[in-house]
Amino acid sequence: MTPPAKTLFILCGEPSGETYAVRVARAFRRRFPGAPVEGIGSDRLAGEGVRLLLDYAEISVVGMTEVVSHLPAIARALRLAVRRVTGPDIGALLLVDFPEFNFLVGKKANARGIPVIYYIPPQLWAWRAGRARELARFTKGVVVPFPFEEPILKEQGVNVLFAGHPLLDELRPYLDAPADPGRFGLPEGKRVVGLLPGSRKGEIRRHFPLMVEAARKIADRFKDVHFAVPLAGPGFRGEIMDGLTGSGLPLTIVENERFLMFRGMKTALSASGTATLELALLGVPAVIVYRTSATTYRIGKRLARVPYIGLPNIVAGRKFLPELIQDECSPGTMAREIGDLLADDGRREELAGTCRGLRGVLSGTGPSEAVVEMLAQEAGGAWA
Repeated sequence: MTPPAKTLFILCGEPSGETYAVRVARAFRRRFPGAPVEGIGSDRLAGEGVRLLLDYAEISVVGMTEVVSHLPAIARALRLAVRRVTGPDIGALLLVDFPEFNFLVGKKANARGIPVIYYIPPQLWAWRAGRARELARFTKGVVVPFPFEEPILKEQGVNVLFAGHPLLDELRPYLDAPADPGRFGLPEGKRVVGLLPGSRKGEIRRHFPLMVEAARKIADRFKDVHFAVPLAGPGFRGEIMDGLTGSGLPLTIVENERFLMFRGMKTALSASGTATLELALLGVPAVIVYRTSATTYRIGKRLARVPYIGLPNIVAGRKFLPELIQDECSPGTMAREIGDLLADDGRREELAGTCRGLRGVLSGTGPSEAVVEMLAQEAGGAWA
């Protein structure tokens, strides 16, 4: 009698990582339609037939001081995850981003003989290059989103593959789509400026009040500007509405088809993170901003090994988009940088062209399929 198929466990801890995990789950289902899949995610992963151990909302935090206040929830989630992924019915563990948590779980799984594949590993080239050897010890394979990561990790003994950035799969239908402001109820003849404060509540609380104040200054200077806030998820509407109380800004909140909304933007204020690369690949030059606690900033600055924080700048190898970090991230400075882009069409178009040029740098054979192939090579017997 053929033994039952074992379970693939997928672990992701925030929205951008889950976006990539969803595509892998879909590709895995196509190849192994009868295999059970469990994981940590949200309703998006559950929508692909993944049985959730828990929702990542309670453990998705940013920064050292923020982690401390969430330690009980994180410790509980860690115990649950370790207990589940080391079970006898687990065929493989797929880790997606979320490094500190995933490293701990991955090591425990590896110690019990569970094959571990890592997709979107931590940016060791930017922070702690020494951990690459650690990654090599507990993983069977790693799929990376940036081409320059492959030789760095390979040198440290990691079984690593670059097969393209997963964002290109997400963005493909929108890369050259015409803007459609009417779909979002935007007034005709207005120049749209995006406000993207982040994909976590802590980021929104830190960035959005500053962005709103900057938007007031921009609106005073440019009467033809309309602002748009594409939500990272429906659960963030309350935070955004609270931040807009009494602002009187010409502004639209967008919950769906955010990538099509991006195509209609002239420029944007965006918190550093995946959104900056989404905007760039869609041809929107953004002003990249970030603020965190003083403690987290001091530690991060000491550990950082790259001169830029914005992903488009890192991929390009130069700071072609403005970056406003910590004290520089003020309403006045944000308004000035956005104003400079709105006032100079030539410069803005030049930056937009550089943004679009990143598509070629990040193209590949297909990362979701590469992850599934790696799972099949390292643990394929679990689903035969």
